Amino acid sequence: LEAMAAELLRRNVTTSWWGNIRFEKSFTPELCDLLAESGCIAISGGLEVASNRLLNLMKKGVSVEQVARVTRAFADAGILVHAYLMYGFPTQTVQDTIDALEYVRQLFEEDCIQSGFFHRFTCTVHSPVGKDPEEYGVQLIPLPQISFARNDIGFIDPTGVDHESLGIALNKALYNFMHGVCVDTDVRNWFDGKVDRPRVARDFIARALGQQRSSPPD
Repeated sequence: LEAMAAELLRRNVTTSWWGNIRFEKSFTPELCDLLAESGCIAISGGLEVASNRLLNLMKKGVSVEQVARVTRAFADAGILVHAYLMYGFPTQTVQDTIDALEYVRQLFEEDCIQSGFFHRFTCTVHSPVGKDPEEYGVQLIPLPQISFARNDIGFIDPTGVDHESLGIALNKALYNFMHGVCVDTDVRNWFDGKVDRPRVARDFIARALGQQRSSPPD
């Protein structure tokens, strides 16, 4: 992307473009400024479960703190950020889900992301979960005999969480966050019934960004 941006500028090409990325730490503020100058108007990337425990379990290779710094660099450069989000990952508890929404709330509050969507996790036969369910603490449900294709596969999660009802709350909250509504309110208000308070400090993302801005260069 850096080479492409430099070439667009070298050729004096006027265009608008966007793309899907991974929130790698190599996306520095300087690189984001260069991409914006070349015509980048938006990017989308996977924050997925918005939980460091589950990101490690997924072997995603990023942390919530890193995502905050990278998305803020894009936003500061005037590039819109869309986050792909996920719920219902194996072993994800109700508390994990509440904490994930709090992380997302803070990312909106700090203007790191401008839009997003929560997708329900689906296990596929060729995914890491499908290939090694024991590592993720789940039991696969045998597929029926079919003659065409094998892809999505059900699984039994020992947590027994009702992810469907949680998903309604997550996307209701996200819809409002994208419109700047109730971004500063307690995330527990989005859930039906009583749920525990988030374990995430309300300034977690702000501190992650502050540490990044005050840290010495490598």
